[in-house]
Amino acid sequence: MKVWHAIEIQIARVAETPVTTQLWSANTTGLEISEDTPDAITMRAYFETAPDLEKLKASIYRGLHLCDLPEDTVRSLHALTIADQDWLAEWKKGYEPVTIGEKLLITPSWKRDLIETGDRAIVQIDPGMAFGTGTHETTRGCLELLEKYWRGGSLLDVGTGTGILAIAAAKLVPNSRIIGFDLDPEAIDVAIENAEINAVTSEIQFEVNRLSSFQGLAFDFVLANLTADVLVPLAPDFPQVLAPTGTLVVSGILREQGDDVCSALIGSGFGVVEAKPDGEWVTFALKFRD
Repeated sequence: MKVWHAIEIQIARVAETPVTTQLWSANTTGLEISEDTPDAITMRAYFETAPDLEKLKASIYRGLHLCDLPEDTVRSLHALTIADQDWLAEWKKGYEPVTIGEKLLITPSWKRDLIETGDRAIVQIDPGMAFGTGTHETTRGCLELLEKYWRGGSLLDVGTGTGILAIAAAKLVPNSRIIGFDLDPEAIDVAIENAEINAVTSEIQFEVNRLSSFQGLAFDFVLANLTADVLVPLAPDFPQVLAPTGTLVVSGILREQGDDVCSALIGSGFGVVEAKPDGEWVTFALKFRD
């Protein structure tokens, strides 16, 4: 029987994005939130081999420092080993279909045939694949603003992860030109698999790349669900990839970081069209100022 190695970590809610970013960088095969309160989150990160605990702690603390968060936002961290069948059961426990806005429904595969979909576009994402199942505030904010402002044409998904945003865009407006890219080749493998599950492989191009490679292509819509420390230095690059009448949606931003991100984007020629707060997080829609 296969045994999975896991790290169980309890963190203050404000630390979720930098901590999960570092766990994915450490090649976790999946993240599970086992407890979720207004102030704290307990999650498990699964690995095929036992990770170096001290090295992982050091990378998590570096991520916290980049976001100006103290190390004590990590309240506990310890290693576990879990049998394969127990891991699969834990993934499925409590993961239900989620409605987003008025047009989208995110569901795991084992619930797909049990739900009444109505007129909603179905995006099927299994949680064991990678970060981005529609339940996190930042993903939900991007999906809601995507539904509100995306009208077709061309779209660029920056740091695509599971590909959920690109897939939702293809479901909302078929026959569009959509590119999703990520620095992580494993994330692209996951995104391609999800596109196959959702039967949209012909509508989305996924690739390992960086934002600067798309200069001059003038996308009608650009999505970037990243983190504030990544978005701020990228601010001068976004005008180079967005059409003059296009829409930029950014997230992965704690509320207290919102002013810094907006200042950087305003300095690059954007104006804020909408700010969508959700819990500790905020998502922004922006357009070029006249």
